Amino acid sequence: MSNNKRKVTLLDILKIMFKRVRIRTLIFLVITSSATSFAWFIYNTKVTTGITAHIESWNILFTNSDNEVSQYINLTIPNLYPGMDTYMDTIDIANLGERSATVDYEVLSVRLLNTTYTAEGNITSDDLIDMLATDYPFHIVFSLANSTIDASHGTTTFTLTTTWPYESGNDTADTYWGNLAYSYLDTNPGSPCVAITVRISAYQSTT
Repeated sequence: MSNNKRKVTLLDILKIMFKRVRIRTLIFLVITSSATSFAWFIYNTKVTTGITAHIESWNILFTNSDNEVSQYINLTIPNLYPGMDTYMDTIDIANLGERSATVDYEVLSVRLLNTTYTAEGNITSDDLIDMLATDYPFHIVFSLANSTIDASHGTTTFTLTTTWPYESGNDTADTYWGNLAYSYLDTNPGSPCVAITVRISAYQSTT
């Protein structure tokens, strides 16, 4: 009798566990299917130097007001030389959702010719941004038109701008970096002088 009771008890336990798993699964499916707050973002890049532009979809589902969504974008600058035409890479971001959203960006890594810098340890995204804007005879600057995107087709624009005046005011730096860029392109044909990885993030507004 004791053996039969033990078998019945184990079977009952297994049945209870199976029911709990099914209930949890159903609850998860209900929560997932009932999420009604959607934010859709579409961005497209526009390059002023004649490179073919492309359009990509960034479809984002916010399940609660604390969610963050991010898109990693690789930006490249094909060439660097004194007197170059201003180079711009523009990303338009549109919010097709029902709530406004906040947008910001971080520079995660920069490959400048043969040297790579990464935002880690004592180097921050702000450090990389400042370095590109001020440390060289050329200037690479990032900007975000608006940090808040209104609901229902609100937009903002993220822009990378690269300039190198023919005379930057520092002939030595112009010559040094101009020669480095020329040598890099000569030994690495088809490779851009600068490659930058940026993370653009969107946060759903709570109001």
